[in-house]
Amino acid sequence: MSFIFSRNFYHLRNCLLISANIRLLGIHSNRCIVFLLRTFSDVTHRLPQTITPHIINLQFNISLASKEPKISYQYSDPIQLYQEQKEGDTIDQPATILVLDLGTTGLNSKTDKITEIAIRDVQGGMNSKFYTLVNREVTLKNHKRNELHTESGVPRMEEAIPELLKWVHSRQINGKPVIFVAHNGHCFDFPFFVRAFHEYGYQIPENWLFLDSLHLARQVLHDNGTKLKRGNHKLKDLVKFFNIVVEASAQKAMVDVNALCAVLQQMTFVSKLTSGDLVERAYTASRYSTRRSSE
Repeated sequence: MSFIFSRNFYHLRNCLLISANIRLLGIHSNRCIVFLLRTFSDVTHRLPQTITPHIINLQFNISLASKEPKISYQYSDPIQLYQEQKEGDTIDQPATILVLDLGTTGLNSKTDKITEIAIRDVQGGMNSKFYTLVNREVTLKNHKRNELHTESGVPRMEEAIPELLKWVHSRQINGKPVIFVAHNGHCFDFPFFVRAFHEYGYQIPENWLFLDSLHLARQVLHDNGTKLKRGNHKLKDLVKFFNIVVEASAQKAMVDVNALCAVLQQMTFVSKLTSGDLVERAYTASRYSTRRSSE
């Protein structure tokens, strides 16, 4: 039995008592002396004198902390988008559609930083969600939320990008483009996203496209044929308009991603937009690229 811990001997003792039918008697050097108990209820009773103590070798590393990036890959249900299908035809999926939402320190993509990345593949299935906090390497005192992003194990942007590239590649349909969809993405998410890649020396793949769902929302009609009022195209407005119950998540950005997935589904059916139509309406990363000479 090997046990690596980073707090103290009392922490080890408590862990052993809770998770196993043993009683810790003492620790000497790298050895732990324990009694193996017959039932868990024996923990609260006096030990019989006839039970023989067992010695378990331990490995201690007091300062060891996990350095694995805290990136989460989760399952999600598929989101069925509108498709035109003639009798006898098979549905061709012309692109991988990924719904994106970012958390940032502010609204300026040139000076502010990404703090959170949430993406969901509408195809669903295992590992169809990608989520990570991003370590900005800046500590702000007396600001609990920002301190979260300087924790050990939270990846820096240059560490998160390679993992993101690998995940997108794993979700991509062979030979087909990838479309990132974000609400108000043209003004917010996409400039941050593309700039972060360029800042750390990464190129956006040529077959990555970007689609702002806000533009689709402006084409949504009421039952009487009139468009939604100006200013009623926010994500929360669309959730209400389509009577959507948003899938919950402990991750704030993923809540918005789940909401946009459901809204996107409704918008494609209402406006009869196929995945091919979404490809035609999407832009390349060059629209959001920033040239150093102009900075």
